[in-house]
Amino acid sequence: MRTCVILLFSLISTLAMGKKITDESLKNLCREAGHAISLVADEAGKQAAFDAETAKWSKDYDLKQITAVQVDFLFDAGGLNLSKYLRQWLEPVLTSKAEKESSFAFLAWKYMPENDGFMHSPKETQALLRFLAAQDLQSQIDAHNDYALEVLSALATMKDANWHTEGFPEAIRRFMECQLPELSVLDCVKAFNSIARVDEIDVAHREAIRKACVSQYQQLEKKLDNARKQKICQEQIKYLEGPFACGTLVGSKAPELHFLRVFKDQGDSVATVPVARMDDLKGKVVLIDFWGTKCVPCIQSFPEIAELQKRYEGKDLVILGITSLQGYFVDTPNHRTIQCRNNPEKELGCFPAYMKGMNINWHIGITEEDVMNTDYGVLAIPHVTLIDKKGVVRYNAINLDNEEKSKLIDSLLVEE
Repeated sequence: MRTCVILLFSLISTLAMGKKITDESLKNLCREAGHAISLVADEAGKQAAFDAETAKWSKDYDLKQITAVQVDFLFDAGGLNLSKYLRQWLEPVLTSKAEKESSFAFLAWKYMPENDGFMHSPKETQALLRFLAAQDLQSQIDAHNDYALEVLSALATMKDANWHTEGFPEAIRRFMECQLPELSVLDCVKAFNSIARVDEIDVAHREAIRKACVSQYQQLEKKLDNARKQKICQEQIKYLEGPFACGTLVGSKAPELHFLRVFKDQGDSVATVPVARMDDLKGKVVLIDFWGTKCVPCIQSFPEIAELQKRYEGKDLVILGITSLQGYFVDTPNHRTIQCRNNPEKELGCFPAYMKGMNINWHIGITEEDVMNTDYGVLAIPHVTLIDKKGVVRYNAINLDNEEKSKLIDSLLVEE
């Protein structure tokens, strides 16, 4: 009799919970829901159609019983067409499960309704923070190689305000100190660059994250037998140990630049100017503009630079456009690309005519150092740096209009 009661109770409990969720049931749900919303034109109708299908499905299945693996399966089966609707439907369940299971903490962040791959809202930041605070964080990373990569991708696009969330920089440091998969390590620098943009971040947190990134690359370099990847690690270590990454660029002597050639328009011709090193420009305020011939935003900024050059003609200001040899030359005035691989003199020889064709009336310097200069933190071009008469970097990564730039330049010109 006792056995019968137990069996009956078990049967009632099972029926109350609904049938066990299967991959097939989730696939059928996506198929039916996808078909239902395809028959409706307006958004409200699509949402109603989706809700109707999930309501029918929920009569047989309890969504609270879904597993972490099935959540990913559901989004794979639903595809982009259903992603928005699935995120809204699953949010309460994922949020609830995230309180107890770290794997669901990750999924609650990844599939949050407003999470489209870019960190925007405080709610998203808190959701990610909850995952990063998990006691078994390393185990989660070990079990899911894609977790670390997705976290790093999110950090790389994070807005400044999100970094100020209490406990978040510390959580990132903890994450960076985990043993990360190889593919993720190669992306660590992108996350560091995100925090490097935020001046208000506590120096200790920034430095701890920087050191953790360096350690990741150092460990990976020792494991690799691929020369190309080893070189990538070495380059990232050099960048992370350079003045920009260490936060010592502004206020210190400008990192050295070694010039292959410096050109200046002399009116009737473009001449070579005798500048070999940055020290040759001491006594002048120097505005450096890192640029490239294939960079459209760089070319679009030329009229503004020309206006500045005209405004300060005869003053102690040198405007110096910095680029490097690329093995090709995008000749914009003549709508062609000139191949110069293994022929540096050919590429250098392209600059005078280009400068005339583009009305470049400022100095153009071609350096041994790559235009994406790690010491100056050139993460994208154009990139503008201002150096005072003593050769000290005063402003870096300036993103201002000419009037605001002029205020900075004028303040440096009056200094002795």
